Amino acid sequence: MPTDTSRVAFLSLLLAGVIALSLEALALTLSEPTVTLWMLPTHLGVAGPLVLLGAGLGVVVARGWAGLWKERAPAPLNIVAWLLSAPVLLGAWLAITTLISLKLDGRIATPWMGALLGALLSAGAGAAIFAMSSPMVLLVRRLIARVTEHPVGRLILRADLWLPALLAGGALIALAMPLVGPGTLKVLPWSYVATGCAGLAALPLAWRLLQARPALKTPLMRALPAALVLLSLFSPLMPRAMERARSSFSDKPAIASHLYSALAGPLDFDDDGALSLYAGGDCAPFDASRGPHQVETPNDGIDQNCSGEDLTYDVADFGPGPKRVEPPEGINRRPNIILVTTDALSFKHTTVGGYARETTPNLAEWAERATVFETAFSNSTSTRLSMPGLVTSKMNSMVRMTNRRVHPYPYASDEVTLGTMLRDAGYRTVHIPGNRYFVRWRGYALGFEEFDTQTYKKADDRGHTSPALTDRAIEIIEEHDDERPLALWVHYYDHHGPYEIPKDAKVFGEGKSNMERFESELWFADQSWKRLFAAVEARWKPEDYVMVFTSDHGEAFDKNHPREHHDFSIYTRPTHIPLIIQAPFGRGERIDGLTGHIDVLPTLANLLDLEPREDWLGETLVPALARGESPQKDVMHSLFYIPEAAKRGEETFKMIGTRTDDLYYFDDRIHGIRRLVRWREDPIDAVDVSGEEPETAEIYRFITGQRLEWLREREEALTAYAPEVEKADEE
Repeated sequence: MPTDTSRVAFLSLLLAGVIALSLEALALTLSEPTVTLWMLPTHLGVAGPLVLLGAGLGVVVARGWAGLWKERAPAPLNIVAWLLSAPVLLGAWLAITTLISLKLDGRIATPWMGALLGALLSAGAGAAIFAMSSPMVLLVRRLIARVTEHPVGRLILRADLWLPALLAGGALIALAMPLVGPGTLKVLPWSYVATGCAGLAALPLAWRLLQARPALKTPLMRALPAALVLLSLFSPLMPRAMERARSSFSDKPAIASHLYSALAGPLDFDDDGALSLYAGGDCAPFDASRGPHQVETPNDGIDQNCSGEDLTYDVADFGPGPKRVEPPEGINRRPNIILVTTDALSFKHTTVGGYARETTPNLAEWAERATVFETAFSNSTSTRLSMPGLVTSKMNSMVRMTNRRVHPYPYASDEVTLGTMLRDAGYRTVHIPGNRYFVRWRGYALGFEEFDTQTYKKADDRGHTSPALTDRAIEIIEEHDDERPLALWVHYYDHHGPYEIPKDAKVFGEGKSNMERFESELWFADQSWKRLFAAVEARWKPEDYVMVFTSDHGEAFDKNHPREHHDFSIYTRPTHIPLIIQAPFGRGERIDGLTGHIDVLPTLANLLDLEPREDWLGETLVPALARGESPQKDVMHSLFYIPEAAKRGEETFKMIGTRTDDLYYFDDRIHGIRRLVRWREDPIDAVDVSGEEPETAEIYRFITGQRLEWLREREEALTAYAPEVEKADEE
């Protein structure tokens, strides 16, 4: 094969890879607020070695194909046969391995035993496929030899024809997918598909261009590979000042992101979760006690967290509010408690929160007779991760859980929850969930003696159960005999994804986008809330009940959440929730100041004149309800904690955030992303202001690290089932 043709092949593949990665990086600048155009070279640099390797291997492939056109000698034919057979064999092995994993999932109680059995079966399948490889290659070789005897066969095997054919076939498959599986489109990794298509489209064009213009080969041969090599060398060594550029290749649906993730483990020499390379900020790569994730000790002269200097700071400046004050007059000491929660609703998406569309007019009308807390937050952004804050006033890492095969996990029977507190105080406790997920979980409602498992099943529309739930709640309210005070908790689920416009619901916009369908479902649920509010107000005098409305977490339709609209993050939008409390005082008030789920339990305990627990994290909102005072806490924390990771011996604390009245600092420990934002001005937490206020950023970083260590010391959840604990028990 002429050397010139090898150069054409190498440069064509190199151009195709660079074009594909450039388009991928450009797509990220449009879809991700954290990625900007100037970061594109670092994205190319991270994936550069992969492109160079692919171009080098491509030369070998091209030589094999070229040999096929010249003569059908055994060696070229064998190469081509192997090149065609290998993807088929590999695909078969991957398919069998995937089926094995799916079949074993959840069937083996011990995780390591399941992993071992899966590995053995996959290895056996691989051995069987390998044994079949030689006959298959021989068959393919004979088929190619036959095909290339004829001009039509040579035409069919021309790469510049079958590559566009693959693109056309892929397009037809994409068009057919909405008909075959409507739910698959939103979960497909379209960035990979688009990148691959861009590379395949660029390859024959680059090949033709370089063949038609020989003069391009020399300068490109010198400049393009050299530039890619330089970028590939620069990216690992880029300075700490370019830390923001990491967001172009970290935690994104991109090829460069996966390559970086694969490299991150081996390059973390001291296993502290941070790299000294790729602007990872680890100033002591072989010392696990020093790194960007470590907690800084103020005034000790040592820079533990690699900020550049030791921190001087008085932690007493950030304190909690009181858990209890003197109970106010004008309310029954055992008022009826009505807790109304709904799934996946941000405060800013409600009419009472100022949303432009009338999504919740009835909630807004009722809120005029209640106290609205405008800056309330959940602890996390998933139901099972945020609900503990509401029912225990603790982070979910602090709640003792009992093990079972899959999440969500029941709470330990002696945990003190909202339900157990009210039950022990003499209440009749009733809970009505709106979806089977909560019946399967059930442990979150520990202490609720009456757990309704049937109402949601009787709904005319199982996807929109709010009318049925409300009918049942009103029936309980009206039939309650008042011998014991009633504690009724109704949890609505209508506007949780997947989104579908209910019958007779108001249609917003064209009703086609996820957000518009969500808004229709929200409006539909709001009609039922109106009936429930009216029933409570008609049944009891103001001093005889307290009604609380909130959501388990928010729902966001922004650049941070293009697919998963609440999970896998601790941004402001999916944690900013409605919190509205109707008591006999404070009606019509709107309160600004940090509050949230963790304050509900201490507030109700205070109204009932019960003593708070030491491990509660929240403060009482009685001063806000009775006197219109803002909550007194200076700081709130968010946490993304995965309990089951403890069973696998993995890191459980994934993300943690610290919020004050105007600033929010969050540390994504999975991907090494740390950011300080002005959350009131920046609704999607996109603008990092740590460069403008480095001293403030360092203080917030310290507070966050200190809280993380505090939580580690009090970690409960499933730690009793961690592998090292089981091993210690066996010994």
